[in-house]
Amino acid sequence: MSEAGGTAVAFERKGYGRGLILGLTMAETMLLLVFCLLLAAGAIIAKKQKEAAEAQKIAQSLKQESRKLDEENKRLLAQLNEMVKPATGRNLPDQQWRELVLAKENIESIKKAGLSVEEAVKQAPVTRVLSDNDVDVDQAKAMIERTKVLKEFGYAGTAKTFKDLSDALKKADEPMVAKPHDWPPIISLSELDGYNFDTGSAELSDRFRTRLRDLSKTIAGIATSYGVDVIEVIGHTDEQAMSGQLSNMDKGLQPVLARKVEVGTLHPADNAGLGLARAISVTSILRDMPELKGFTILPMSGGQLILPGDHLTDGAQAGDVKARRRIEIRVRQRSRETDLAPAGGSKS
Repeated sequence: MSEAGGTAVAFERKGYGRGLILGLTMAETMLLLVFCLLLAAGAIIAKKQKEAAEAQKIAQSLKQESRKLDEENKRLLAQLNEMVKPATGRNLPDQQWRELVLAKENIESIKKAGLSVEEAVKQAPVTRVLSDNDVDVDQAKAMIERTKVLKEFGYAGTAKTFKDLSDALKKADEPMVAKPHDWPPIISLSELDGYNFDTGSAELSDRFRTRLRDLSKTIAGIATSYGVDVIEVIGHTDEQAMSGQLSNMDKGLQPVLARKVEVGTLHPADNAGLGLARAISVTSILRDMPELKGFTILPMSGGQLILPGDHLTDGAQAGDVKARRRIEIRVRQRSRETDLAPAGGSKS
């Protein structure tokens, strides 16, 4: 009996031990897990509550800031009304307030564009004319540049209104039938007008190049108007003697004309050579202008022989004379008597 009872107790103890986890029963273990989950949930809830509280504070702060801005706006409007009311006898309506704000923004835009309000008001009629004629900024700039060239050679001097100027520009582009004894004008690019070369040099300055490009449309317009196909570029000098260096013009001309070397490689030894080198330099620019495609452009030299006005010198005007240092551009019809054009048939 005692042995059997002892065996039953031992068996129960063994079964009880199987339900223990770290010394805890299954029920106690479940309670512990539930407790841990509650702690984690509490921590999460506390964090979310903290975040909500901070968001609420931010919203409250923004609301207060908005309220302050509204109050400041009302205060400024009240101050403005106080200044306006004595003069007008009434308060400033909201619409006028908005117009004042818009006017302030427009003034700031004008200043950012580099103009003063006075300048903008002064230029307003010009802006209105351009707008009425559907002319944008780029078109206006192009018209100004062309007008400068036309005025320089007497083609737009009579234009008094925008319409007159527009008609003059259109007329310069339109072909005209040449009248008997109506000879093409000669375009003279003199040092007196800022068409300068360095002393003894044939190289063009950047400003000279730019002005030649602007002039190409005028040259094309004259040549087309008179139905001619040859453009002569003639270099003239004064009578100051050259330094006496050896010339390479005989060997150097063709490589320069073929654009294998720059014009600066030419070394004229006399004024005749210098005039030709300068004419070649101008010709090289004009040949690249799309308006002059199809025309034959010939460089020539008048040296020091021909005075302005087409008179031969008598040698009495020796020295530094700017008026004599010039490039003349003339247009004419090609001679048909003898045609010795090269095999390539180049027009320019």
